[in-house]
Amino acid sequence: MRLFLVLLIFSLFNTQTLQAQANSISLTEEEMIKRTPKPKESTYFVTGSPFGKFKTTDINRNKLNLQEMKGKIVVFNFWFINCPPCKKEIPELNRLVDKYKDRNDVVFIAVALDDKSDLKDFLKTTPFNYAIVDAGRWIAAEIGINIFPTNVVVDQNGIVQFHATGYSLSLPNWIDKTITSLIEKGSTSTIPN
Repeated sequence: MRLFLVLLIFSLFNTQTLQAQANSISLTEEEMIKRTPKPKESTYFVTGSPFGKFKTTDINRNKLNLQEMKGKIVVFNFWFINCPPCKKEIPELNRLVDKYKDRNDVVFIAVALDDKSDLKDFLKTTPFNYAIVDAGRWIAAEIGINIFPTNVVVDQNGIVQFHATGYSLSLPNWIDKTITSLIEKGSTSTIPN
């Protein structure tokens, strides 16, 4: 009986210790992500330069015109369905949309290379909460984008403030930092480091 009690106490102690270690590990991972360096900039844009013209419709035929979005922060994602890193980042990007859902001054646009019917099928099982532009291959080609995913944050005046290509655990954090900085500053003069 005494041995049983000792083993029970030992087991409970180890369980609590393991749980505490697990909690500290997840906090450490979260902190590590927040402290990771800024992702390497893409070669398609120049920070501080105009994004350029962007005028199209989304999958639901809503008009999207960057010129008419002056005063808004616009977050772009260029992707396609069969791109594993593109799919991997969707849940994190959706969390960003949720975070800013009550703000009308932050807009999220995903330019997909795929056609409308393929996208609609894909979105049934993998929701992506950005405004989805279908058949956007021509848009990506016009900009010169040929590596996916590519993410871009454009400030209230249409100026590129953040851009990165490829998947990175730190990417959503840096997009968020850029949005937050632009909201706080209310201008385009400061870019987060």
